[in-house]
Amino acid sequence: MKIVVGFVISIAAAATGAWAGYDNAKGLIRGGDSIFDTFKETESGWLFSDDIGSSNASLLERARIAVGGPLGLSSSEVLYFIALNDSEGRRLTSSCSYVVTGVPIDTRWWSLTLYDSSTQNYVENTQNRSSWNSAVLPKRKDGSWQIIVSAQSSEGNWLPSQKIADQPFELNLRTYNPSDKTRQAAPDIALPIVERTGC
Repeated sequence: MKIVVGFVISIAAAATGAWAGYDNAKGLIRGGDSIFDTFKETESGWLFSDDIGSSNASLLERARIAVGGPLGLSSSEVLYFIALNDSEGRRLTSSCSYVVTGVPIDTRWWSLTLYDSSTQNYVENTQNRSSWNSAVLPKRKDGSWQIIVSAQSSEGNWLPSQKIADQPFELNLRTYNPSDKTRQAAPDIALPIVERTGC
């Protein structure tokens, strides 16, 4: 009888320890720290990491990326830039409207995608639009462009944010197969400017 009781206690202790380890790991991955904590801020305020998708990323970084966001291609294929704030350092929020202005990027293809910062998912909208990309975005004669980000519909190249007020969001600029010149200069390249136009 003592052997049986001892066995049951050992199993219970092992299960408790495994659960505590799992819960601790989940807390580290999904805890208060952002997946962008290890990103470096560029002079223009965008966040950048060359470790995403590379062997330089730590196990915790890889886990956070896998759980928290659709990032992860090798840095030899894509350079990622994240905007959490506008050009004056204020958090991007659905209560405000923005204009994103950019110039041509020396890369095969790029996209600018809006994600809900709370869920890391696309924002549902009647336009079924979560991003613009270099292939379809209308541009000026000199190649420059603008995207309007707001909760309310707008003329022009509109990128919808959340309908509910005060919801944080982020902009993810992906540059696929950047030229050698762009890659060597990164992150100090001419990145888009995100300006708040009203709240």
